[in-house]
Amino acid sequence: MVKAGLRNGYMLLLFIIFSVFLNEVIILGNDLIAQAADKVLGGEQMQFTGFLVPLLWMTALGTAAAYLKSISGNHYSAMVQRDVRASLGRHLVRLPFSYFDEKSSGSIITRLISDMDELGRFFSEILPNLLVNIIVVATSTIYLVRMDALLIVVLFASYPVMLAVADRLSKRLASIAQRLRAHMDECNEKAYDAIQGITIGRSYNLYEVQKKEIDAVIDRKVEQACKSTRISSMGWVLKNVITTIPVIICYLFALYETMQGRITVGEMLAFTVILGRILNPIGDIVFCANEIREAGVSLKRLQEIYDQKEERTGGSIHTLQQDKDETAAIEWSDVEFCYDQSESRPVLNGMSFVIEKGEQTAFVGGSGEGKTTVFKLLCGLYERGNGQYRLFGHSFEEWDLEAARSCFSEVSQNVFLFPQTIRQNVACGKENATFEEVVEACRNANIHDFILQLSEGYETLVGERGVRLSGGQRQRISIARAFLKDAPILLLDEPTAAVDVESEQKIQEAVERITVGRTVIVIAHRLSTVRNAKRIYVVSGGKIAETGNHEELMERRGIYAEMYAKG
Repeated sequence: MVKAGLRNGYMLLLFIIFSVFLNEVIILGNDLIAQAADKVLGGEQMQFTGFLVPLLWMTALGTAAAYLKSISGNHYSAMVQRDVRASLGRHLVRLPFSYFDEKSSGSIITRLISDMDELGRFFSEILPNLLVNIIVVATSTIYLVRMDALLIVVLFASYPVMLAVADRLSKRLASIAQRLRAHMDECNEKAYDAIQGITIGRSYNLYEVQKKEIDAVIDRKVEQACKSTRISSMGWVLKNVITTIPVIICYLFALYETMQGRITVGEMLAFTVILGRILNPIGDIVFCANEIREAGVSLKRLQEIYDQKEERTGGSIHTLQQDKDETAAIEWSDVEFCYDQSESRPVLNGMSFVIEKGEQTAFVGGSGEGKTTVFKLLCGLYERGNGQYRLFGHSFEEWDLEAARSCFSEVSQNVFLFPQTIRQNVACGKENATFEEVVEACRNANIHDFILQLSEGYETLVGERGVRLSGGQRQRISIARAFLKDAPILLLDEPTAAVDVESEQKIQEAVERITVGRTVIVIAHRLSTVRNAKRIYVVSGGKIAETGNHEELMERRGIYAEMYAKG
């Protein structure tokens, strides 16, 4: 974020230059009027045109400077916000998968929207106003010092009190802002859960329960917001009260100095005008600490995202060499893994296996034994603990991470579709895919005929998470996506687990078609679907408990045979 501010610093510099120039023009114009007033009061003859022409020139220059100041300030704000949002977006998508496990969606969304908006307000309003106020106070103070230094002493004598009050209020506001952001996180989480779980909510009549939970969070949020408003209002009132005191004192002192002959009547008038320009900026500078601290809360929350280490980019291998040696597709040796280091038992505890090229391999086992975790580690979504992982003969750390992931296509029972068209959802399997390639992939996935029956065809919007399609239709679109990616290794997570008989048959045909010539790894819940697998690994306690094909495992009468008997 600091880099974004520095990168666009030239626009900020222009903003400062035009602000200084504008204030100097105002001071010179004010000085010109003061001199004219002194001449008139002194009985001197004065040509009005000789006074008016310079004043018009100054007005024109001041108007141009004000315009350029506004343009440069707005451009600086827009460019910084653009760079910060772009930088945050690039960083966020490269964070390790574990970060999204630990942080709720509501919290991340709040930071990306509310906290970014607050940070945007800092660059668009708070920072420019602060700089302008500092420039106005500095240039005006220099002018007043030249006029009478004692006026400045009187002016600034009352502000230590204002500074102390503002500091106390800003600390309280920052604390409330922190709690307010936490309540916003919680509110977004509840709303997100209610939307995502709307089917369950309606089925189990949870409307009132969810409503009460959301209302309770909103009430706490409103309570904190009201506290913040009360304190901000108190600060505004105190600012106006405290600002009034120096005004009265300065006016009286300026009148006294005029009566003593130390300054002229024209200078007193000029002082009065400049005092009006300097008092509000001084108060704004002092009380700006409140807004800066509130923006600091958002900055800290966004910085927490920036402070997260990105997942590794990987090593030097960027392409898969399709050699014809006997190297296995995947080799694991004593791999260990824990989602949380505080867990007493690792999810994977010294797991070892080999998956040969072109073979179909299945992983079976009870729920929670680590089968899905194997898939996540294969794709590099998590970093394993101990052990070795070799992909096509090379250590996984030698691979560029994107290149390693390009070796895998996944078809899961939990299909995710983007809220875009069918064509776009299929095409994301391959960069710059042509329409003909998309159609061919859909033909292979047994979904082409259905798509043509839709009024919009391939341009049909699937809705959020594909809600406008049935489970079987979503599944076949995900298979088409995998067809288009054409990766050498196919990961299948029981793709026919939650569909009707007709859809299952079409999906099974598509799966048989896509598995030809590929290394296939299957997570099986229904053991009847893996009878033809070349090798079956039975996972138990985070280890491989049994290995063999269907017939061999049935003969052993072990875990696999027992699971198969239970159906």
